Amino acid sequence: MRYFNISLTVGLCFTAVFGDFLVFRSNFTNSQVIRAVTDNLVHAIIGCLSAMIFFNHETNLTRQACHLNIAFCTMLSSFIDVDHFLVARSLHLKDLFGLKQRGILHCTTTWLIITAILYIYSYIYNKNNIHVATWMIFIAYTTHHLRDANRRGLWLYPFGHTVPVPTVMYIILTMFLPNLYPHIYFYMKPLLNKHIVIDYTLVV
Repeated sequence: MRYFNISLTVGLCFTAVFGDFLVFRSNFTNSQVIRAVTDNLVHAIIGCLSAMIFFNHETNLTRQACHLNIAFCTMLSSFIDVDHFLVARSLHLKDLFGLKQRGILHCTTTWLIITAILYIYSYIYNKNNIHVATWMIFIAYTTHHLRDANRRGLWLYPFGHTVPVPTVMYIILTMFLPNLYPHIYFYMKPLLNKHIVIDYTLVV
């Protein structure tokens, strides 16, 4: 499992570096639409690999539950970009380019509030499935926002935007955080169920 974890972490680094090169610095296509789709795909892959690293550690979940949560995290990592359509007030990809305003799903404060509420709920009512899903949400938006922050900073309402995160720091955090999260997860998991295997067919 350790070598698999190393492989996933290296995969994260490669996806982050090569993905950004492909989207922002290469000449592989002149189509902004293809670049936008590729950019979103990179977000999804990073979210997927991060979730796989999370479940490669001991989490007391069945394989089916792990697969469902990985799929959930992957889709949410991609879905966050849907707010570009809301800001542009258009369903056409060509209208998404050059937007100055960021959508609510790119506001880190929004997700911090959502995950805090879900975590408190899962802890009070001892809902392990909600607890795991909360971590998937957390991984999805932190990986997405961190990658975007490399260019535009983090949006922490009402304080505004941070300065852009340096590329080296972004790459290091992208590789390090998914390996840290499982340890925090197990420490924060509702105490009564730390050694119970979770088996469910729905994410929530």
